[in-house]
Amino acid sequence: LKDVQIRKAKPSGKPYKLFDGGGMFLFITPTGGKLWRWQYRFQGKYQQMSLGAYPEVTLEQARLNNVLGKDHPAYPVVQIASRSRTINIGDNQLVPPNPQDNPDWMRWNNLGIAYLDASQYAEAVGAFSQVVRLRPDYADAYTNIALTEIQWEKYGSARMSIDKALAMNPDNARALYYAALLERRASNIGAELADLQEVVQQYPQSRDARRELGIAYYRQGDYEHATQQFEAVQDIDPDDLAAHYNLSILYHRMGRTKEAEEQQALFITEKINSDARVEALKYLRAHPEISDESVPWHVHTDLPNPPHAESKDDGGNY
Repeated sequence: LKDVQIRKAKPSGKPYKLFDGGGMFLFITPTGGKLWRWQYRFQGKYQQMSLGAYPEVTLEQARLNNVLGKDHPAYPVVQIASRSRTINIGDNQLVPPNPQDNPDWMRWNNLGIAYLDASQYAEAVGAFSQVVRLRPDYADAYTNIALTEIQWEKYGSARMSIDKALAMNPDNARALYYAALLERRASNIGAELADLQEVVQQYPQSRDARRELGIAYYRQGDYEHATQQFEAVQDIDPDDLAAHYNLSILYHRMGRTKEAEEQQALFITEKINSDARVEALKYLRAHPEISDESVPWHVHTDLPNPPHAESKDDGGNY
């Protein structure tokens, strides 16, 4: 359903329904009332549930009500994108692109991200290579190729791609981060430390950078500086499992037994229960109505001390 359809819906001599999907529909009464309903099957019989009346309950809110019931908190509804196109039967003349459309290089970039998320490495490199062709000044295109090749375990070509990104922007924190991981594989400890130190200086709230810097110090036997990095990670996120794990080891090696035991207990308490996935699947099998993609898995809240946001060159990019 579209909101414009709902607004234009007029009463007729008898009630009728406008279906949205998933069993939800808008019931139009002869007097012009517009009522949200959800039809479901229980013990072989169809039943209905009221989800509220339009316009007091919007289309987006009705969809949330359909998943969570009417008494849930007022979660914000964010519409990521919306577009309507008219396609004529037969030949369609070419039309100029919408000025608000993503440029071609960004489309290729987003496609590369999708391929990478699906572990289709060759296709991801091909898509990011198109970004390089269309926008040769975009350093992150080379970094994205390197990131893909690192996951693909093609470290030599990943190094070449990172070098190209850093030649364009020597202070690019994202390129420096992946350069450090490649330096680690090559046992270039000094370069690895220097790169990670620069990333942390630029983005002190980056947990990933601090974790890797802590590991680099630990590998050198510099327990004091390693501890400082993992304590900083814990200040950013008190529930960070890697911080609990590494601090338990570091404190033990430094003779801080009580603190080591505290961190070990926190790690054991907060680590993922290996049985959780099995139990979750049992629950989802028993409750198929919440197993679809419309379930809001998490809700963002305001943090008292928001982390330092890493600069993004363009939306939708790695």
